[in-house]
Amino acid sequence: MLDVTVDVSTVGKALEELAERLGSMRVPLNDIAEYLHQSTDSRARRQVGPDGSPWAPLSPRTLARKRGNKTLRESGALLDTLRHQIAGDELQFGTDRPYGAIHQFGGKIEHAARSQKVYFKEKGGVVGNRFVKKRQSNFAQWVTHGARSTQMPARPYLGLSAEDETEVLEIVASYLKG
Repeated sequence: MLDVTVDVSTVGKALEELAERLGSMRVPLNDIAEYLHQSTDSRARRQVGPDGSPWAPLSPRTLARKRGNKTLRESGALLDTLRHQIAGDELQFGTDRPYGAIHQFGGKIEHAARSQKVYFKEKGGVVGNRFVKKRQSNFAQWVTHGARSTQMPARPYLGLSAEDETEVLEIVASYLKG
């Protein structure tokens, strides 16, 4: 699970006080986790990080192969894997997908060289420029792509915004009030 550690003194102090009063933090931490799921999804829909800054735009090459222009939203697979775990007085919130980290922090992606057979439809002596399934093709050729690397910009989706900190404090305060 990708961990993002947030050390916010006001929130931390309030959580410590609540832990002393309740003994078990399981219920309030579950409420906080539920809020984090909603908040993270909302930020992803707006395509902004916890600090409110917009995510880097998709490259033209990525846009050319995607359906739509939304980052992390094409299939929703990464955001659908957001989970939380509570152990004692600790809440972990994130994803267990290895590619979650590259989206959060950015970095270099290495693509190995590869070859594959591609299939086309030939009609009247002209080979079409669109790939087709093997069973629909009447023309094939091998294509080789050399090794390359891609620099992916950071698009932070995990973490607490100022609004999140306020909401977490409100959740804690409601438990402190009893």
